Amino acid sequence: MATRDEVAGRWYHRGQALCTTRDYSKAVVCYDKALELSPNDPVLWRRKGFALIKTGRYDEAAACFDKALAIDPDDATAWQRKGYALAHLGEHEGAVACCDKALRLDPEHVLAWQSRGWVLGVMCRYDEATECYEAVLSIDPERGSAAWHRDRMRERRDLAALASEIREAERVIEVPACIRDVAEERDYRNVDLARTVLRELARRVERAAIQRG
Repeated sequence: MATRDEVAGRWYHRGQALCTTRDYSKAVVCYDKALELSPNDPVLWRRKGFALIKTGRYDEAAACFDKALAIDPDDATAWQRKGYALAHLGEHEGAVACCDKALRLDPEHVLAWQSRGWVLGVMCRYDEATECYEAVLSIDPERGSAAWHRDRMRERRDLAALASEIREAERVIEVPACIRDVAEERDYRNVDLARTVLRELARRVERAAIQRG
């Protein structure tokens, strides 16, 4: 791994300072100046990629992380951030694979777990997403955002289950509008009640069919 040029170091620190003040576009310029002098510094590529993410330039960010990983393939943070960039580009499977790589390198990489959970949630793989946020909480029990996201994944899972049960019940009963409303309006507070009522209605129809038979 190449040693960072002294002048490149000054550009790097200037970029860091600009990121602190959220002036990410100017930070990218500073990292470019640093990379002209130290093109084989993986941290510079990773930091440029981070700043590009913050400006919404996800394709360029992913390319920067590729540069960083070509130099240092064991950089768990670069893998995690590449996954984050790919997720924003709609490449969800690739994003999960990057997070998995990061977690093989560092099983307690909180941001990798969080990114993985977020992407899996977008993919409607709610149980797996919930497990990711549980992993975050096992590492950092005080991370309230993980608990919040875990609970949202559980809500979405239960809502998806209700929608599936409604489709199944429609084959044998007229599903009440109030139950449909719970699903359509994303009324998470009443999902459990709606599922319980729907199952009871279906059981009644089944019992009546058996009695007739």
